[in-house]
Amino acid sequence: NEYKSYLSSRNMEQCMKQLVEASRVMSSPASQQTGDTRKAAEKLLLEFKQSEKPYQICTYILENSGDSYLYFVACSTIKEALMREWNLLTDDDKDGMRDYLLNFCNTHQHLSGYVLRQMLHVVALVVKRTTLTKAQDYLSCFVDNVCGLLESPNTIMLGLELCSSLIDEFTIADKTLLPYMSYRHNLDCKEAMEDAPLFKIFIKIVQLASGIRTRVPTIKNDKSYWIKVMTILHSILSWDFTVVLSKRLAQISNMTLPVVNLRPPAKWAMLKEHPIINLLGELYLIFEIDEDLQHLARLCLVQLGTLQGAIFTDQEDRVGFLQRYLGVMVKLISRAITIESRVQDHGLSLAVRQLLWSYTSYDINSIDTKLWEEFIRSLTELTIHVLRHSTLEDEGSTQDVVDVLFDSWFNLVGQADDLVPNNILDECMLKVVECYVQCHMAPPIGIRNDTSDMEEIDIDTEEDDRVRYRDQLHIVGALARRNLGMTLPLLTRLLLQRAAAIRERVENQEECMPLFEDIHWLVLLVGYTISDSWTEGTASIPSHVTDYLARLEDSFSVEAIQRFISEELGQCNEFKGNHVHGAIFGLLELAVIYQDLLSKGACHFLSPQIYSSLMWVLARVSASYLMPKEHRYAYIPSSILLILGEESLVGRWLVEFLLEKVISGLVFFVGESTVASDCLTLLQCLSRNSKISTILLQNNNFKKLLEQFTSGALNLPSTECRRLFGGSLITAMSHLPCSDHPDFLEKAFGRVREMTIRQLSEPTVREVSSSPHTTNQILAALDTFHGVTTGLVTKVVESVFDMLVPILEGCVELMRYAQDQAPITRTVLELFCCISDSVILHIDKNQTHKLYDICYKLLKCYSENSHRPGIISLEVGVEDAKYDSMLLCLRLLSHLCSKDFLNFDMPDEYDDSTSKIVLIGLDKLVSHIDLDLLKFPKLSNEFFKLITFICEVYAEKVSNFPETGVDQILNMLQVGLNNYNEDITFYIFNAVSALSVYSTNNLIFRKKLGQIIKHTIKLISQQELSAELYDPAADMVFSFICKCREEYVSVVNEIVSEQSDPTVRECLRTALSALMPNTNTEVTRKDKSQFSKIFENFAINVYGVCR
Repeated sequence: NEYKSYLSSRNMEQCMKQLVEASRVMSSPASQQTGDTRKAAEKLLLEFKQSEKPYQICTYILENSGDSYLYFVACSTIKEALMREWNLLTDDDKDGMRDYLLNFCNTHQHLSGYVLRQMLHVVALVVKRTTLTKAQDYLSCFVDNVCGLLESPNTIMLGLELCSSLIDEFTIADKTLLPYMSYRHNLDCKEAMEDAPLFKIFIKIVQLASGIRTRVPTIKNDKSYWIKVMTILHSILSWDFTVVLSKRLAQISNMTLPVVNLRPPAKWAMLKEHPIINLLGELYLIFEIDEDLQHLARLCLVQLGTLQGAIFTDQEDRVGFLQRYLGVMVKLISRAITIESRVQDHGLSLAVRQLLWSYTSYDINSIDTKLWEEFIRSLTELTIHVLRHSTLEDEGSTQDVVDVLFDSWFNLVGQADDLVPNNILDECMLKVVECYVQCHMAPPIGIRNDTSDMEEIDIDTEEDDRVRYRDQLHIVGALARRNLGMTLPLLTRLLLQRAAAIRERVENQEECMPLFEDIHWLVLLVGYTISDSWTEGTASIPSHVTDYLARLEDSFSVEAIQRFISEELGQCNEFKGNHVHGAIFGLLELAVIYQDLLSKGACHFLSPQIYSSLMWVLARVSASYLMPKEHRYAYIPSSILLILGEESLVGRWLVEFLLEKVISGLVFFVGESTVASDCLTLLQCLSRNSKISTILLQNNNFKKLLEQFTSGALNLPSTECRRLFGGSLITAMSHLPCSDHPDFLEKAFGRVREMTIRQLSEPTVREVSSSPHTTNQILAALDTFHGVTTGLVTKVVESVFDMLVPILEGCVELMRYAQDQAPITRTVLELFCCISDSVILHIDKNQTHKLYDICYKLLKCYSENSHRPGIISLEVGVEDAKYDSMLLCLRLLSHLCSKDFLNFDMPDEYDDSTSKIVLIGLDKLVSHIDLDLLKFPKLSNEFFKLITFICEVYAEKVSNFPETGVDQILNMLQVGLNNYNEDITFYIFNAVSALSVYSTNNLIFRKKLGQIIKHTIKLISQQELSAELYDPAADMVFSFICKCREEYVSVVNEIVSEQSDPTVRECLRTALSALMPNTNTEVTRKDKSQFSKIFENFAINVYGVCR
């Protein structure tokens, strides 16, 4: 209070004393202050920052305090006041503040760096906001004065800091950082800077950078100077120049790139000439002595490599720049390899990647062939150099460089067919593949670190390899396909040799760990080479493979393949014939050897990882090659159709062979969930093909497997495995005639279904909580039925749903007695979510009502029993368990909503039932959702997304909902507006916008919506709403004004009456009244668009007026 009295009376000496004390508290360690003292200091400084017209006090502090932290507070206060009160200041006030701060910086040479930057940032802010209101040459003249500062040694650092502040301020393009200025105004200011001022700064900075040649010995002493010079140079080269094309399209084109393409106007022609390119290359080499400086030089090189646009007069001009740039890059790469610098490797790899992204094959074909070959050979040497170093030194950081270099090769392989000549490129790609193979092989063939001292290889490592090196393997596979005649024989030979060595060593009980690691990588490399489609449902034979096989149509014999299978498979050291066939049969050879060793009782000597990798790759290969769909290809070589096609004996044999290996994996590696999962993934891939599925269903081994499942003898060790198996069975059934579906369902699931129904019925279900064995049986059955629903296709939905209805009804009873067990709750809710998502659009009216009825009972049961404390597993806490179950309930309601959202041919009577179950279900859940639970981002996002969807689709029903239900929904909207992120706020604005349209006849409802409108306007005036949300806020306010005009007037009066300052009251009343249209209008798209522009100006005018 004492401070406020000093502030109101402008007693500057007393104000400064208290601020100095607060500054001392805030700048000292927290351990030396009490909590209350620190809070009081924070409060005092915050009040100072929010004070009205604090300019006089701030200048007094700057002149008299001498405290750096207080200097910074004063500058920050001036900045916020300028943004807040800009429209209340005269032009002389603004210019005076700009000149005062600039002069203060010039006369106080020893200001702390952060204080100097903050002061100059305020100067840049004033310059930017006055650019369009001053004379046309105002900005250019100001930049001339700034460049003058760079001429004198005494003011050069001040000039550099001011240049940096100007560039930073004028490059802002994010709406969230521009709440005080319209986006259009900001772009106009940016264009004014681009016209001439920015080029003047660039010329001056290049002159300063050129002085490096005479100042090499003093680089370390002048490091701060050179860092500032290079930072400004990089900022200019990273400038996102305004182009003639749509700015929106320009933004989209740059969203996928890590850097912004450099598109300067024609006057920047010096960028493409030798001096600039050579200067950056020279700086890169000179700054070898300092990593920070070299990093900045590398960034500048990367940006220069993106040069495009009007600066090039024609194609010849563009090619000339590319040649000059490549010439410099070749020299730098050679230097990096010579000195073995990890920093340079990374920097140059990024520059190469960006260059290849920026230029097309047409550009590359136009440059000198000798230079291009030299560049490709240099890139190859760099890649091999980095690969070898990452392997020998085992440095994880080097993998980032490998990934960047492989991105460059992936770009090249995509353009390889268009590049002339491409024989050099294919040769270099082969070298990269050979090096990659060598790096993953153990000595003496490879250079991988020997892992023989490892006690065992954790099977999780295999999964990590698939994920961690997925992109690398995909690119290496693409490179290998460019030279199939060389790479496939190499990989197959190595695989066969190591498979034979495994047999010998296991039989002699010798160490096998290095061989296991070799085979693991060879299996993955073979798989990625012959099959490049790894997304489920899109597997296909790569075009390079079909082209390669087309050239070898006469080099295979069906009889030779059959003879090989019957006589040599399992004892083969070399495959003679087609290399693609050799790769596939190399994988089968490994499977046979493993099968033989497993049958001899050597399971404990073998690595589950290898079998898991093999099954995973065979699943992808079989999806591509085994009985392929001919209509998907323009051409399939006869060597594929005759050996692996639908009518081939080898193809039928291979289906039975793969099924046998699936069963072996499940039998011999009991308890290895990853092995079982990959085996069942292979089974699922086989079941998706109709011809293969027919063979499976007739196979005796498959029938035995099904019998083991129905009898409970099949051990499926994890939830994922049980779901995969259930999905495989239902997928195979979908290929049968519809008349056979009931018999198959009864045969496959009848026993499990009846047992589950019996366990879920009274009184057995009461025993679940006290019988772990029964609980595990029920969970296993529900997992299987979950898998069944994921594998559904349209023609089997209704019959499967009828089979599952008794199970679902029993699950409701299970929840009633066992909801305190987190695994049961989670499994049941996941099953309901999956079923509702899979069947809701494909079942008839009666089945839909049946599903709604069961879901309502489930949600009611969950609501009634959610107060129980729960028996939570050690892995899941109480709050986490509640979060999981609530999230699943919300997703269930969202899936039920899709009946109205997606089924456009729905009769009207469906709407009532859908909206009823959704609204009542939400009403049951809302009372159990508290602020602590909504702290989980996924849950809060799902909850408010669902509320928004309900308000948009069922707005009229929500407005007529019982008062308690409406109160709950509106209260949650209010809570979301106060406590959560921008996505939640966006949902809330859309919900209120939809509700406003249907609130005409409900006065209480309109008043409650008005409170949300009031709160939104306050958020804007208090600087607490992101500018990104202005458009949805405008839609909401416009809908409310059009439909609830009287309530809006009441909101305006309430907001204005709460302000004590007459100036602020008048400002708010004028701005809010200007939002109201002259007459009531309908809510149309055109009117919304016009209102959005008005609302943006309103938001800028009232920005920060309420404190």
